[in-house]
Amino acid sequence: MLDVNNLRTFYRVDEGYVKAVDDVDFHLDEGEALGLAGESGCGKTTAALSIVRLLPSNASIMGGEVLYKGQDIVKMSDRKLRRIRWKEISIVFQGAMNALNPVKRIVDQIAEPILLHEEVSKEDALQRARKLVEFVGIDKVRAKDYPHEFSGGMRQRVMIAMALACSPRLVILDEPTTALDVMTKTQIQELVKDLQKRLTLSTILITHDLSVIAETCDKVAIMYGGKLVEYADVVSTFENPLHPYTSGLIRAFPNIYGSRELPLSIPGSPPDLLHPPDGCRFAPRCSMADKECSKPPPAKVVNGNHYVACWKR
Repeated sequence: MLDVNNLRTFYRVDEGYVKAVDDVDFHLDEGEALGLAGESGCGKTTAALSIVRLLPSNASIMGGEVLYKGQDIVKMSDRKLRRIRWKEISIVFQGAMNALNPVKRIVDQIAEPILLHEEVSKEDALQRARKLVEFVGIDKVRAKDYPHEFSGGMRQRVMIAMALACSPRLVILDEPTTALDVMTKTQIQELVKDLQKRLTLSTILITHDLSVIAETCDKVAIMYGGKLVEYADVVSTFENPLHPYTSGLIRAFPNIYGSRELPLSIPGSPPDLLHPPDGCRFAPRCSMADKECSKPPPAKVVNGNHYVACWKR
C-alpha cells in the first residue's frame, strides 16, 4: 500500500536547514500496523506529515518518494492530493484538546470531511457522523455537545471518528495516548486494535510509548536524529534489539515485574539536526562507539527482514 523511499524533509531556518528526516525508508502493506518510535525531535511526526504533505510553510521535501498504491505523493498535484487526503489517508493529530474547533458541535465537525469529499446531503452526512460517534464508543446523545463538554479520552475518540469519516484505508495516529491517564490510554489502545481488526485498516502509530507499539503494531521503525536506525517486526525488535539506541529505549522503559528501581536512562542529548554529526548520529551517546563510528554506518538486513544501521552489528 505505502512505500517510503529515501525520504528527506528539511526545515528552513535563518542558519540553514534542519535535517529533520534524512534518507528514511519503510513500507506498509494492506491491513498492517507500523509504529514509529524515538525521542522527541527524532523526526517521527515530520515523516508522517510528509506522507500527506501537511508540512509547515518552512518545511520542504528535499528528496525521495512516497508511493501510495504506486502513485508518488511527493510529485502529485495539489488538486489530486486533496482527493486522497481524508478519503484515502487520514490523520489523528497530536493533542485532541486543541485539534477540535471549540465553537462547533462534535457531530458537525465529523460531518465536515464527508461533505467536502463526498456528494451527499447534509442530513446524510450528519446521520453518518452520529453513527461514527457510536462506533467509537460515545453515546449518540452526546453528538450535539461541544468539545469542552468532553473529557480528554472522549475528545480523542472524536478525533478517531473524524479520521474514519470517509472510510480511509490508511490512518496516521500521532501520539494518540499522550496526556491521557493509564485507564483512558488503555481504552484508546483497545479501540485502535478493535478498529484495525474490524475495518482491516492500515495504520501508522507515532508514539514515545513502546508498550503501545507492542500492543497495537505489527512492525516498528526506530528513528534517531532524523535517521532510521532499526526496522523490523515487533517481536524481533523487542526480543532481540540490534541497535544500541533501541536497546537503550527498551531498558529505559519501566518494567512493573522487575526490581523496584528507576529504569536506566540514555545519557546525553539528541544531536543538533542543523549541524548533525558526519558519522553515526548516536555515537556521542553510545557506549559501544569507537573510531569506526565517525563514518556513516552501513544499512544491513539481518535474518532476512531485520534492518539495522550500525557498525557493530
